[in-house]
Amino acid sequence: MKRLGFTLIELLVVIAIIAILAAILFPVFSQARAKAYQATCTSNMRNISMAFAQYSNDYDERYPPFEMWGGWTGCAGVRYAGGDTFEIVSGTISEACDPFQRWAHRIQPYMRNTNIFSDPAGGTEVIRVEDWFTGGCKQAFRSVLGGPALIGWCWSWHPIFMKIRFSYGYNQLLAAHTGNAGNLAKLQRPASILLIADASHKDAVPEQVVFRGQSWSYAPEFVAARIIWSDVCGAACNPGNRIPENTRHFQGSVISYADGHTKFLHHNQIWAKAYELIGLDQLTQFTMR
Repeated sequence: MKRLGFTLIELLVVIAIIAILAAILFPVFSQARAKAYQATCTSNMRNISMAFAQYSNDYDERYPPFEMWGGWTGCAGVRYAGGDTFEIVSGTISEACDPFQRWAHRIQPYMRNTNIFSDPAGGTEVIRVEDWFTGGCKQAFRSVLGGPALIGWCWSWHPIFMKIRFSYGYNQLLAAHTGNAGNLAKLQRPASILLIADASHKDAVPEQVVFRGQSWSYAPEFVAARIIWSDVCGAACNPGNRIPENTRHFQGSVISYADGHTKFLHHNQIWAKAYELIGLDQLTQFTMR
């Protein structure tokens, strides 16, 4: 009698073969997708670095200036006062409350694209509207904007960044030296100092590192954690967040340097080179008065 179908054993063998092939191929597909994300991130950062270069050409070899967190200054702004000193200027509005002061907003006209600030592999904050975001000076520019300022990490943002999942962070120590206290000529080794990087905050190197005497002023504990575990906030102060799943690209991050080159660094390299990446080996910290 002619057989019209497969036996149960044959079907089970076929299913087992398919399952084995799937187990082999799925990780390969996942790695290929992750590599594609890393390539997109690298391209994004190269374009952002070029925008920084164009900005510096228009502003006498300076980068976008330092942005100070308003919670430290009572919502007042700060300015460079000469030497190694910044000062709080009463009667002015904090840079944190002025959406036009965001470094991304300053370089955006050179790209005319806000999606480039979003890494397809991850990010920790979506720039958005929040009804409760009204305290202090946070909505000081509402009338200028024609509506509410957006929120990102409790900083005010311009509406052009609406719903952007922001993925990259700027070096505020570099900003203070090359946007306020001098220009790019101050850099002795621009090829070794971080400009922007994958980060869990808009500032890969925050104001705590800019000013000496802060509890978080050293590199690995505060900065390297922001860059390595860039898909989760709080890795700096919560070692429990320092797990492989919270890295963004194959156990590491993509970094763009002040000379314009961009490359991937493994997390061990980032931790070991954090002091140099920040620029503390060639740039001094400041005081605030």
